[in-house]
Amino acid sequence: MKRRVIGQPFAFRPVMSLVAAGLLLFAGALAAGYQYHSAHTEHRRQLTVQAKILAASVTAAIAFNDRATAQEYVNALMLDPRLDAAAVYNEAHRQVAGFQRPGSEPIADSLANGGRLPHDHMVVAVPAQQGTTTVGSVYLRAAETPLIMQLARYSGVALLTLMAVLMLSALAVAHRVLMRANAALQRRARELAKANERLSAEMEHRARTEEALRQSQKMEAIGQLSGGIAHDFNNLLMIIRGSLARLNKHLQQNDPTTERELQLERAGVAAGAESPAIPARDLKLFEERQTRHRQIQRYLDMAQDGIDRAASLTQRLLTFARRQPLSPKSLRLDALIRSIQPLLDHSVGASWMIDYRLDSQWAVLCDSNQMENAILNLVINARDAMPDGGQISICTDDMRVDAEHPMAGLDAGEYVHLRVVDSGVGMSEDVRNKAFDPFFTTKPVGKGTGLGLSTILGYVEQSDGVASIESRPGRGTTIHIILPRAPRETLPEEA
Repeated sequence: MKRRVIGQPFAFRPVMSLVAAGLLLFAGALAAGYQYHSAHTEHRRQLTVQAKILAASVTAAIAFNDRATAQEYVNALMLDPRLDAAAVYNEAHRQVAGFQRPGSEPIADSLANGGRLPHDHMVVAVPAQQGTTTVGSVYLRAAETPLIMQLARYSGVALLTLMAVLMLSALAVAHRVLMRANAALQRRARELAKANERLSAEMEHRARTEEALRQSQKMEAIGQLSGGIAHDFNNLLMIIRGSLARLNKHLQQNDPTTERELQLERAGVAAGAESPAIPARDLKLFEERQTRHRQIQRYLDMAQDGIDRAASLTQRLLTFARRQPLSPKSLRLDALIRSIQPLLDHSVGASWMIDYRLDSQWAVLCDSNQMENAILNLVINARDAMPDGGQISICTDDMRVDAEHPMAGLDAGEYVHLRVVDSGVGMSEDVRNKAFDPFFTTKPVGKGTGLGLSTILGYVEQSDGVASIESRPGRGTTIHIILPRAPRETLPEEA
């Protein structure tokens, strides 16, 4: 059984107004019927009283058969417009006196010959008695009530009933209009709520777009700055590299006379023959110089190694700044990955397993060396995200972007999709948003420069591709690289 909640507004329905109007009409009909019955009862009572008065008045005239006197009493009743006819009969059922309005029938003696009074409520009969002796009968018939008087009699009840019905009808119409207005307001409220949600979503999307624009402008500024610095620094490294090469060349040049004499002496001592004696002082100086040359050579090698590492760093900065000259070739990523599969397996170690899911059939235009470095860096990052071991998945497939399958940041066309998936610690939203920033790293000091992902992003965007990160803490990370399909007129080369 459903109960109406306290405080809930009463729901007025049109059917209730119809029921209420029907009840009012029924009550009005009952009231009109009661009034009609009461009026006729009262009219008959008054008619009976008049008949009794007339009977008492004409009793003596009937007894003495004084028709004139009886007619006078009857004529006095003609002044009452409510009476239609009157008749006085004696004991022998002969009419003594009477009258009827024009157009009306005279009243017959219904009691003659043992008859009964008619059941007409408009006619009353009263016996005329002298003591206990009945000397005759008196009949009175009431006139029909005019229609205008009947209407006036019942108009009050009808008017009140009609007013009540009209009020209920007006209430029902007003309630109906109110319900429609309320429904329109609710519909408008829902539309406003949806518009507010759309506005909030648009504001959020605009905020993300503005943040992405600021990030892009920041990255562009950093890229231009780092590209310029890397270019100038690379020129300085080339000067230092050339100077070290010339210095190394000069250090390798020994005194040819002393070197030849020393070789002859060593050869003679080994053969047991006598050789020209070399002054001890010259020999000592030569040995000291050789020792000094070896020390300087070691320092030169260390400097050369540092220059090589600095050159690699500038190369990565140039890649990040998208100013590195590329040599794009048409090749299939599946063939490229299979060619470096031994290197990838060796790089991760025995505690990690690489699952290769290579399902791409299309070629892309890319620099094979840079793509190899990018895949190797992604695999090593995936390995570092799983310190206790795990599985790394390298997946490729072909995809189409069109109106039915849109993708943010990509125009309609055909693409090759590369994914590197790990089941490691994952990234928080804040870390994921900064992962492509240059020099940002979560590795300890000395374990990374923070240029790995930013370099990959620069290379991918320089190749007209898109790179993104999908990650959740504890759920692992997926790196997406999407490159456009190479034109069909270019033939893929073997990696």
